[in-house]
Amino acid sequence: MAYLLSCISTQHSMLKRHWRQTGSTREPQQDGTQNTECPLTTLGSMQKPEEDQGGLICLLDPMGKSTKTVKLSMPAGMAISDNGVLVATPDAIHEVTSDLSSLQQNVVSLPSFNLLHSLSRTRQGYLVASTGLDALLEFTREGELLWSWWATEHGFTHTPKGERRVLDKSADHRGVKYGTLAQTTHVNSAAELADGRILASLFHQGMVIAIDRDSGDWQPVLEGLDHPHSIRIINEEYFTVADTARGTGLLVHIDRSNGNIENAVTVDTNWLQDCVYDACNDCWVMVDGKHSQVSIHAGLSGDHLQNQFKLDPEWRLYEVLPITVC
Repeated sequence: MAYLLSCISTQHSMLKRHWRQTGSTREPQQDGTQNTECPLTTLGSMQKPEEDQGGLICLLDPMGKSTKTVKLSMPAGMAISDNGVLVATPDAIHEVTSDLSSLQQNVVSLPSFNLLHSLSRTRQGYLVASTGLDALLEFTREGELLWSWWATEHGFTHTPKGERRVLDKSADHRGVKYGTLAQTTHVNSAAELADGRILASLFHQGMVIAIDRDSGDWQPVLEGLDHPHSIRIINEEYFTVADTARGTGLLVHIDRSNGNIENAVTVDTNWLQDCVYDACNDCWVMVDGKHSQVSIHAGLSGDHLQNQFKLDPEWRLYEVLPITVC
């Protein structure tokens, strides 16, 4: 059992300070001010931090020890590729070997890459959430754009503050900082279903939607979530998603019209950044973004805590990727 873990920042204390200063929180202190270690929002902030947030990829052994790290600026989503593992950073895709022995930078970088979050494989290429633009983009490893979906063109026209968002799709958005409150959905993860539809998690709306590739039309699959992340496809009938602020990983059965929650695994956090059911090892892997720790829960039910790995508190954890071969 081995895992790659992306740490979107190695300056966690700086991020906490930014969230406090920008009102990106909703947990009141005794004096009435707000102070939390993670932004539980449709509040969010209008601006991203100006400071260098750092970041790295680390390799965890079965005991949770970090055996090797590679520095990358704000890495987030990861996907197995033919040559290793592709890693999304804010405006580019890089590639590492699964043992982190080598790094190839800037494998793909497109003008519509902005604050990239999740990355997953499709039948034709790769699918990334360009979160800063409220967009989903499918592309080949050679950098050909195959498909795109922009939330602002499909009914999500206004930000949480009620401001209409207008984007120039022909512009180069790489390096431009759009705050969470400047986005209409903060779409942060997406994956392709067996029937070709695209599942996407909408942070502000608290729901998972299914998108028709041809028309771009969408319908809700799961609603009432608290700032979801991390959609993972299990098979043609099941997916998992993190109900982030409730600290719960959900196993969801999906049909053409909706999703039904069949199992929920909860950990003691109000910021479950990521969760994945590792079928090879029959366990859930839960990434606690608030406390910088990873926990392993045995079985599909996940009701037994098998192990817990406490990592550097300055590491702002993002995503875990099982790399064990079944």
